[in-house]
Amino acid sequence: MSIGSYSLLEHPVISTKITVPRSSAGSVRRPRLTERVSRGVEGPLTLLMAPAGFGKTNVLVQWANETDLARAWLTIDSEDNDPRRLFRHLISALQTLEPGLGEEALEFILSTRGGGLEIGLTLLINEVSALSRDLILILDEFQSLHDHVVLQGIEFLIKHLPDNLHLVIASRTTLPFSLAALRVRSRVCELGAGDLRFTEDEIASFFLQTLALQLSADTVRTIEIRTDGWIAGLQMAAISMREDRDPEFLLAHVGGGAHVLVDYLAAEVVDRQSAEVRQFLLRSSILEPLTGSLCEAVVDPAARPGYGAAMLRQLERANLFVVALDEQHEWFRYHRLFSDVLRHIERETNPAEIPMLHKRAALWYEQHGNPDDAFKHALASADLEWMADLIERNSQSMIAAGEMATLTRWISELPNVIIHQRPRLGLAYAWGAIAAYRLDLAQYWLGDVQQTLAELCEQANAGADAAELPFAVAGEDAGLWNVRGGLAVCQSTLALLSEDVERAAEFSRQATVYLQEQNPFVRSFMALDDSLFFVLSGDAEKAIESLRDTVRLALQANNLLVLIIATWEISEMQTVQAQLGRAWATLQKAEYMAVGPNGEPLALGGLGDIGYGAILLERDLLQEAQEYLERGRKATQALWPISNLDAMIAQAQLYHARGDIAESQAVLAEASRLALSTESSQWDDTIVSSVAVRLALQCDDLAQAALWWKTGRFPDLAGSIAPEDYPYAIYEHLALTHARFLLVSGENSGRTRHLLHARELLERLLPETERLHRVRSQIEVLVLQAMVQSSLGNDRAQETLLHALALGEPEGFRRIYLDEGRRLRPLLLLCASERPTSGSYLPSRAFMGSLLDALDHRHDPAHPQAPRVGSRASRSSGNSEDVPSELLSPRELEVLSLIAEGKSNQEIATQLYLALNTVKRHAYNIYAKLNVNKRTQAVSRGRLLGLID
Repeated sequence: MSIGSYSLLEHPVISTKITVPRSSAGSVRRPRLTERVSRGVEGPLTLLMAPAGFGKTNVLVQWANETDLARAWLTIDSEDNDPRRLFRHLISALQTLEPGLGEEALEFILSTRGGGLEIGLTLLINEVSALSRDLILILDEFQSLHDHVVLQGIEFLIKHLPDNLHLVIASRTTLPFSLAALRVRSRVCELGAGDLRFTEDEIASFFLQTLALQLSADTVRTIEIRTDGWIAGLQMAAISMREDRDPEFLLAHVGGGAHVLVDYLAAEVVDRQSAEVRQFLLRSSILEPLTGSLCEAVVDPAARPGYGAAMLRQLERANLFVVALDEQHEWFRYHRLFSDVLRHIERETNPAEIPMLHKRAALWYEQHGNPDDAFKHALASADLEWMADLIERNSQSMIAAGEMATLTRWISELPNVIIHQRPRLGLAYAWGAIAAYRLDLAQYWLGDVQQTLAELCEQANAGADAAELPFAVAGEDAGLWNVRGGLAVCQSTLALLSEDVERAAEFSRQATVYLQEQNPFVRSFMALDDSLFFVLSGDAEKAIESLRDTVRLALQANNLLVLIIATWEISEMQTVQAQLGRAWATLQKAEYMAVGPNGEPLALGGLGDIGYGAILLERDLLQEAQEYLERGRKATQALWPISNLDAMIAQAQLYHARGDIAESQAVLAEASRLALSTESSQWDDTIVSSVAVRLALQCDDLAQAALWWKTGRFPDLAGSIAPEDYPYAIYEHLALTHARFLLVSGENSGRTRHLLHARELLERLLPETERLHRVRSQIEVLVLQAMVQSSLGNDRAQETLLHALALGEPEGFRRIYLDEGRRLRPLLLLCASERPTSGSYLPSRAFMGSLLDALDHRHDPAHPQAPRVGSRASRSSGNSEDVPSELLSPRELEVLSLIAEGKSNQEIATQLYLALNTVKRHAYNIYAKLNVNKRTQAVSRGRLLGLID
């Protein structure tokens, strides 16, 4: 079975965790409690909360075995504080009822440590709610969970439980989140210690079933008082009384409460065993769960084959607090209180052998393909050098399996001095730091690995015995070459983050030379390199295809850094293709992913805010765009300084669009200083200069434009920018700036040769934008072409602009037209008033009218233009009613237009990229301003007043 690119065969589900445990021997039926559970599952949540030993699990096992309802079981342990492990098992438990359920959800959950959890659970909730029957999920031993992300996921699940999914949770402690909303509606069924305590009748039944012993009512009452009805104490009492069946002996020697009873009875049980059984109990107490071969490896590696399984069967027959976990009786566990006592005795009597026992367990788990438990026991051994050996042996396979977060956590338990001596571990630590976007830590360990490699080579050149080195340094040694190759991959990635394409390419070439083995983690970095090449080469379709391959590799490798960057780049390419809606949805995916292991947003998520801001700016939603860009810029300042250059450029364009020229120039100057810094890429200063030229031209400031043109080291205006000097994406931007400069210069000076030069340049660009699927660039070329044609007196100008408008209207493009300002207005007015009857390019009059409104408002607010075809003033001039004195805002007009189209609030929120509550607030304001109470009245009055068509 495969979930996306994550194989469950490589990471198998532990079947005993999702199987209902067997009933304990001598278990007393407790119908009063199972009936409470039956009533509880009629609601969303049932809780059994009591200290250890109160029989929570036994009650649920009884109920699960008696019910006809569809129920799934999950026994939780401390290792489930990894969201991937817990929810993999949780969904597998549900799949015992509905095969295939939640596979898409699991793909998101397994994708990152925290990024995909909420969306994965949302998919799971939606899938369960679509089922035609009720499901019940039992979560036992819930108190084992303490990880913030895991608990956040469970809380999210409880908060959004579908009506047909019921949770039953057993825990020693109260749940670490609020259930007030459910409790206030009486939607929680709770059984506490007081409910679970054995009654006198149940105590009498227990001793009768367990020992065939009929106790007097007074004895039963005394036992109930001494144990508080605590089943664990009763079980130990029963074991101790097998040798001495006189109840008075028990009562005479046991005083005080339940915990005193446990200490006494545990000592009685252990002390009465043979030396062989006692040793088996004490040595195997470090294990959970237990199976025959594991017990042999830990207790006595020299024992005869089958010794461990035989001892476990003997303990089960003797009812020595061992519980079978599967139907085949191959896996067991001790009663948790009993194992605690055994461990205490082992620490008191044999402390020196405990590290050895943990090492034996670690080796067994390693040999059986369970590195998580191997590491747990290696850490418990407290032998850090031995633990480092184990980690190093497993590091490559874990990297290949995408378990970078786990590997990084393991390595972090080692002292730096040990990591320094092992370049493979230092490199793995650096990879993990990059994947978590902890770039300072990555830089530190990459430098450390380089230093260590240099030291090893010096030792080899000095004639040191190769056997004394951590690994051979000879050129033919594959391990050393792969360390050098991995180092080059990391360096290439860090170079990419600073947009130094040439250095990244050089390191990538080194990696190709050195690396002699492949794994998904390394391949995901190299795939990102390849994808960014396609991005720069300009082919948007090939870039998206390559980036999606990179995303798949990053998911397989659990490489969060590559995953987010590649997803963000897909959004950028979708914007290039003029698909703003898809780009927004893609950014939302990146936002879900940009969450760290602790559930906190990563600084890398600022890239998404910058992307959102750019889309909103293009749609001329300036206030909303400013909020996103400021947040994105603040977040990305924590990354490489050059990372927020895109935000600074967008902010400069936004301030310019708002008429704040001084602020725009200040941001541009800051961007220019950053682009000229040593951390920038080779094209950053070029792009900043090009943007500055464009903004100066929008103000008709040819002198300032010429100054920035010179700063960008571009050729003379009458010359040509050589396409071979730049990647296509950079060249295209510069060429469009060049064409715009020629247009403005030609119009202002009357130099026809500049206009002809611009026409020639645009005619060369247009087929390239079509071939490379760069629709946004195609719109820009067509807008410039139309203005050049108009200046040259070409009667095709109107048709060309209509084509450009038709390409941009469906996705809400506006700034790409508005930024041309007054130069575009006459031609746009002609298109709006004298639209041709033939041709396929037919943008709506409302769209063109809104652009004209925006141009007039921006460029001459003190002198409004005469009413135009399609304007609100012309539409309302014949009405008998006056337009309200407090006009609707542009955003409210948009909302009213969509209401008139019959769209729901949610559909309007999606189309305008607004929160649902924001849409509702706009609707409320519209009703108030139009003095109406509902949608139909608002639409009717809006049409009457000429506010909408």
